[in-house]
Amino acid sequence: MGFYETVEKIDKETENEQDSEHDPFTPLNELIGNASTNTPSTQIGKKGRKRARRADLLIDVISDLVKQICALHASTGKNIRRLIDCYQFEADGIARRMKVFDKLKNIDGLPNDEQVRVGQLLVQNQVNTNLFFTLDDEFKLGFLIQLLD
Repeated sequence: MGFYETVEKIDKETENEQDSEHDPFTPLNELIGNASTNTPSTQIGKKGRKRARRADLLIDVISDLVKQICALHASTGKNIRRLIDCYQFEADGIARRMKVFDKLKNIDGLPNDEQVRVGQLLVQNQVNTNLFFTLDDEFKLGFLIQLLD
């Protein structure tokens, strides 16, 4: 059970105790009232109820803070995922640019000097590089000839 679930469980238990009108400090207050002759038990009962209200308020505040932290954690996770995707896209682009000349060697119909020129054009433009790698082999030669024109 996570921290958030534990706080929720405590919060529900506190609500159940409030619904049953049970004061958890009553036995303690009675013991203190019996031990002390200077303080009337009604004053101690009021102090106990104040403490219970303060404890409930504290639990509410902590519960709200945990909910906010959980929401922040979830949104941070999404943002980190986006950053990872961005860096992965860049890494994939670099890997494609490194493979350009290996792929150009396999295309028949382009002399070496045109392969070098087309390779430079592809490496300089990531969109063209991505398109080149997504095309089927029968369309690559036509695409490269268009780049040369």
